[in-house]
Amino acid sequence: MRPSLIATLACLASSSLIAQTHRATASHAAPAHAAPVEPTGPTAVFDTSSGRVVCRLYDKQAPQTVATFLALAKGEKDWTGADGTVRHGKPFYDATQLIGVTDGFRGGDREAFSQGNAGPAVEPEKTGLDTERPGRLVAVVKDGKQNAASFVVLDHTIADFSKRGVVFGQCDDASVTVAADIAHTLLSADNRPLHPVVLRRVAIVAAGQELPPPAPPMEGEADLTIPPLPAPAVPAPDPTGPTAIIETTLGTISCKLFDKEAPIGVANFVALANGTKSFKNPSTGVEVKGRRFYDGLHFGRVIPDFMIQNNDRPFDPKGDHDIGFHFGNEIVPGLSFDRPGRLAYANSGPNTNNTEFFVTEHPIRRLDGSYTIFGQCDDASVKVVEAAARIPRDDHDKPLVPITIKRVTISK
Repeated sequence: MRPSLIATLACLASSSLIAQTHRATASHAAPAHAAPVEPTGPTAVFDTSSGRVVCRLYDKQAPQTVATFLALAKGEKDWTGADGTVRHGKPFYDATQLIGVTDGFRGGDREAFSQGNAGPAVEPEKTGLDTERPGRLVAVVKDGKQNAASFVVLDHTIADFSKRGVVFGQCDDASVTVAADIAHTLLSADNRPLHPVVLRRVAIVAAGQELPPPAPPMEGEADLTIPPLPAPAVPAPDPTGPTAIIETTLGTISCKLFDKEAPIGVANFVALANGTKSFKNPSTGVEVKGRRFYDGLHFGRVIPDFMIQNNDRPFDPKGDHDIGFHFGNEIVPGLSFDRPGRLAYANSGPNTNNTEFFVTEHPIRRLDGSYTIFGQCDDASVKVVEAAARIPRDDHDKPLVPITIKRVTISK
């Protein structure tokens, strides 16, 4: 795969990176009693191979972003093709791939597929709009700069996404359902479905005008696929260690541990589960001994088609404070996120593993090389993960109904 595409897929969803301590952040959404600001601009109609998404644009609140989007969609703004030539009068978004992200789907990223680019990134436009409702149409911001063309359609409310994007449209309720279906189709296949999901056309409709008929299938549509990842250089190992039996309020998750491939991580998890490893009380700094660490904790972050994560600690439900130890990643050739049910440590960087873990629902190869895999859960456990990931959640991905870890037992 091209380096630019690798980078894009590695960052598919900014919120999807499995950092420790998914801290709650202050939301700047309007108070609950205030009516949301409604868009008054033209309507963008995204005809995809998986359905139609209809979004009204915020031309008053995000004039620069909307103007750039309209010009690219209509072919009124020049852009550079893959061969370096300037394209005049050609719509930018038509006949492009969509990418599934854990918040919806992403489009308009020709550069990632070496199909051209729309120009340099700019300073993010200040709009006063937040991601306090599903169906937001958001221009992508990365490394503090707003991409000239890339956008995300959000399929749910997420509190901090406005820090990573500029809201410039609001899609209707039917479109939110389509966006969620597109995300599921793509993420469940690690963004490599048998039939690609393609953005066939973006039509711009002025207020009071009827929407056009859906765009028909395009010639060559089936060729707009993401190249398959190369096979691992070495065969995937099988776990040979003890089994972690994680009893939850939704069912039991049973995972065989990779004691040979991740000896530090496995020893850490086993000792914490058994209560034989001491840790620092995150709130007081006092050493705690003899406590079975995970019993009574929760899965505090759930994302459909992605994973569930334990991210709280004893005496520290938000997981905000230091636990007193950390260790480095154990990355092993052949051991990858190439299958569902991987048990791995969350981290905030290569040497920051400690207690928080997650279990995946699907293959997620974009995580390879960044997280320590220390167990493989069985098929029945993946069903529990699927159910847990679909518990209704708040705008920080916290389940509205607590998912409690009743007990973790280590079985030889």
